[in-house]
Amino acid sequence: MGHSNWPEWIYVAVVIALLVYVGAEAWNIENIIEHVPEDAEVIKVTAQQWFWTFEHEDGTKEIGELHLKKDHAYKFEIHSKDVNHNFNIPDFVVLMDAVPGRINTVWFSPNESGEFDIQCREY
Repeated sequence: MGHSNWPEWIYVAVVIALLVYVGAEAWNIENIIEHVPEDAEVIKVTAQQWFWTFEHEDGTKEIGELHLKKDHAYKFEIHSKDVNHNFNIPDFVVLMDAVPGRINTVWFSPNESGEFDIQCREY
């Protein structure tokens, strides 16, 4: 009596299809995250114990508070003056390390108006 391999081949084909799908979705998400819109305003973010400093492209500086326009893209260039910090705006799922001697970038576009906390998640 012969043995049919078609169930094994179907199983292998389904696993390969799922891996290709997950890989393609991960690739798309990575491209979305890494693609900073050309019109994004660059804001230099400096972390230091116990506050944040924000410098806009026009030279305007804010300490401890950041004012942004709704539906406008912003690119944050984040670094630290002293120790490791972690820049976090929880309501918009913005999270990036602030490390002395290194500039990390993250971008986002606020989609609602209001007052939102900026936290340091490095304890």
